[in-house]
Amino acid sequence: MVFDDYEICLYRSEFFPLVIDLLQYLLGSDENNNRSYFKWKYDENPYTESPLGIVTLFEGKVVGFRGYFATRFQIKGKNDKIISLCPGDTCVHPDHRRKGLSVIMGNRASEEYTGKYPFFLNLSSTKISLPGYLRMRFLPLNSKTYLTKCSMAGLVKYLFNAKKRFDQIDPKIKFGIFDDIIVSRQPRPKEMHVLIERQENSADKITLYQDENFFRWRYANKHNKYIFLYRKINEVVAGYIVVRVSPNNRRGYIVDYAQEDETSIERILKFIIKARCFDVLSIYHFSLIDTIKHQVQDLGFKNVSLFRAIERRVNGELPLLIRPVKHNYSESDFFVEGLDLREIKNWHIKGICSDDA
Repeated sequence: MVFDDYEICLYRSEFFPLVIDLLQYLLGSDENNNRSYFKWKYDENPYTESPLGIVTLFEGKVVGFRGYFATRFQIKGKNDKIISLCPGDTCVHPDHRRKGLSVIMGNRASEEYTGKYPFFLNLSSTKISLPGYLRMRFLPLNSKTYLTKCSMAGLVKYLFNAKKRFDQIDPKIKFGIFDDIIVSRQPRPKEMHVLIERQENSADKITLYQDENFFRWRYANKHNKYIFLYRKINEVVAGYIVVRVSPNNRRGYIVDYAQEDETSIERILKFIIKARCFDVLSIYHFSLIDTIKHQVQDLGFKNVSLFRAIERRVNGELPLLIRPVKHNYSESDFFVEGLDLREIKNWHIKGICSDDA
């Protein structure tokens, strides 16, 4: 495809060094870090045979890239091989911006991947990128809202340290065994998968497919910092929570969780709160099952607070976005196994579903 003096084409392995060079304008100047991140996210993705993305060429040079992060979903008992595409890592060279290249690459992706994947799901839009997605006919699925626990002192500390960045987790967070709680830097793929299979059945909902391979790959993302907390009952892991740590080490995002009883997640949350691991602790609000929602609210997590008001003022209330991959989609393309993709009630979305988690 040719647009003005630009060629818009599918990503190929020969473009790898040129794309890495371009991504410095998005990811920073650490080339080795950008290489390892790209290889983890796209080359090692277990749901595709090769990296998915669109490239813009100008005089033989890569001046634009839009990557697509494949994620596997399931509807239990009906279909466990629903591969969605999450748009991510979109970058245009500063000399070629304000020409609509991002949207053009997005439309090209829709043309190329029609018939291969059912839908795009974007959980990481920004105030800058949102208008482009709306032009590409993405539809809001739900507001990306959090339940958040934060004291006034915690809010002050978080805001005071907002611009700081640390590569390592704050040393005040202690790892080890504390009674029935294990705090670790590592996932336990087999035990976590067992809990996912045993937890409350989410029949007739679109849920993330989490087998052992998923856990081994997903948490190898070196761009993010994770803490894994497990609760043991009679020497068996009965529940877990995964917390993604913010760059400034002050905020924890609960991105993944499972339990085979009705008390383990609450017990782990009480441990995190008592240990004062974070000034701010957040979890997606819109997809929690009632049991967990009541527990976190009883522990002081709120959707309406001074912290949330400040967050809305700074970031806005950004939506989750959905659209069929099919370039010229129709009403029927929004349905998978009879479920309407536009209805949040048909989803169980955790933070780890997002490409930036």
